[in-house]
Amino acid sequence: MNVARARQLQIQGPDRTISYGGDQRWFSSNTKAMGGCGSVAGANALRALARCDAGFGSLVRSSPTIPAQIKDALCSDNPGHDSFPLLMTGVYETMGSFEIFPLNHIYDRVDRSSKTFTRLKSTWGLSNVGFIIGIIRFVRKMGLDITVQYAPCAFMSKEDAGQFIRKGLRNSGAVVLLTCKNTHNARLYRADSDLAARLSGGADSSIKSHFTTITDIDTDRLLITTWGRPGVIDLNELAGSWQSIRAYEASLMYIRPGTRKEATACMAGAVKLFLSGIGHTVIRR
Repeated sequence: MNVARARQLQIQGPDRTISYGGDQRWFSSNTKAMGGCGSVAGANALRALARCDAGFGSLVRSSPTIPAQIKDALCSDNPGHDSFPLLMTGVYETMGSFEIFPLNHIYDRVDRSSKTFTRLKSTWGLSNVGFIIGIIRFVRKMGLDITVQYAPCAFMSKEDAGQFIRKGLRNSGAVVLLTCKNTHNARLYRADSDLAARLSGGADSSIKSHFTTITDIDTDRLLITTWGRPGVIDLNELAGSWQSIRAYEASLMYIRPGTRKEATACMAGAVKLFLSGIGHTVIRR
């Protein structure tokens, strides 16, 4: 694993402990915490881009309109403990999720651990199209423009996925993975300082209908962040889970700086990702 690249997403959370990427639990709203994985992945991807792309990072730091805490969350080696949650919230307020009224308001007024909402969801989360449009709109609010490179994963081969991920990591520093109704495992670890150098122990977690952020690849192992923790996904298992109609919306995406025209065209054409996934599901290749 590339230690320098992996450490780009080590940050300090609101509890002032080290976290690896953003954590949905930092949202003050219960519904946001339940369905905000796409916004967290978007915030992670923006920080990775600002820290691996010198030109984009310079535009962020020199911008007169971007708030100081957002600059801190995107560019600082050690951002303040309130900065990254503020970035996550800003992304969510633009990107959103499919919240279910009035369940969202009810859940936001009860204890977050209420057993009722383990079965009765207050949000349906976010689509891949919503992610693309939302992240471009958020960056545009900052006075900048980006585009999103994407690939549908339904019936995608391991080789094609590895090629896309490596290119995304080189160009953007991180790749966003949307797992659809297909299911695969991830082994999650503590967010300690040696996470990329020596991963040991850990606990298995099942991933389904969830956005995660890929931060490195080592042969067939993907280093990811989710819930503020580093994890490893086996690319063979992941690609195997795509060989199913359940993966109709599964996607890989990464962001790049772009022009206003390119960003607008990317938003207008975002539905192509969803339609391509459906097409691959129908023809099964």
